[in-house]
Amino acid sequence: MKLMQQWRTQCLAAPKKIVFADALDTRVLHAANELKKQGLADPILLGNPFELRDYAYRSGVITPCLAIVDPQQSGYFDEFSKAYQEGGKPSLCAEDAQQAMRNPLFYAAMMVQRGQADICIAGNLSTTGDVLRAALKVIGVAEQHRTVSSFFMMSSPDGKDLRLFADAGVVPEPSVEQLADITIDAAQNFEKLTGEPARVAMLSFSTKGSSDHPAACRVREAFELVRRRVPDLIVDGELQVDAAIVPAVAEKKAPASPLHGNANVLIFPSLDAGNIAYKIAERLCHYQALGPILQGLNKPMHDLSRGCSVDDIVNISVLASCLAQ
Repeated sequence: MKLMQQWRTQCLAAPKKIVFADALDTRVLHAANELKKQGLADPILLGNPFELRDYAYRSGVITPCLAIVDPQQSGYFDEFSKAYQEGGKPSLCAEDAQQAMRNPLFYAAMMVQRGQADICIAGNLSTTGDVLRAALKVIGVAEQHRTVSSFFMMSSPDGKDLRLFADAGVVPEPSVEQLADITIDAAQNFEKLTGEPARVAMLSFSTKGSSDHPAACRVREAFELVRRRVPDLIVDGELQVDAAIVPAVAEKKAPASPLHGNANVLIFPSLDAGNIAYKIAERLCHYQALGPILQGLNKPMHDLSRGCSVDDIVNISVLASCLAQ
């Protein structure tokens, strides 16, 4: 809880312009009002202003002083369409580029790409695939990156235990190279958000060679690649989760591990494992799941869960703003 307050203080010092592409949603309207009222961000709602205001009125939501941008009536529509056409495939025609810009996800991504917004947040109505498609086609992958993935910040009910889970939202079966990319990005983002050194466990059903199954070998190879690329990172793999987070078990299963059973960043071998793990922690252990937060893009665009709450939208906006500082 103390860390969340620190994140909010950072936002108050430098509020970011956040465009919400899926704006026709009472959750987004309430979250945008909260962000604006508290001074945490400058929200921008994307859509027809008459439709949005009528929807807000019928939903009983007051939307004072919120910026609304209508892509088709915007003075930047032609400029954005041309930029998208020039940055797309050689075969992309002007009509197709304009059609793309009529899609709120693509227009919002272009607002971020062209500097009219600092962050795009969507996914409360759109699918993850649609959000990622717009992000990749408009914003693109960051330099020195090859993999776009995601992470969740997981906070215990009392706020004393904070860990990062990756990837739990994007890459179904990461390759050795992708696992290494996910690990390095996740460690950097944990340190940026918390100010604490990352202690990274690359997880498997095997600990330090107890199995020669190809899935365990893949994690082992990814660990070696991470160690070569970032030799100063505190990382170990492959580890079973108990050897990663329980010191007494680590002493028995992996006594030479630099983590000593105190990992704060958990890297899962597949999307199956990561997604299941974060939802078990959230639903059975009552951890708060903050995310998913996308990593590896050239500029910030983030994908909400379609089951998100107002608080989730506010919290992700705060985390995204801190990462964008």
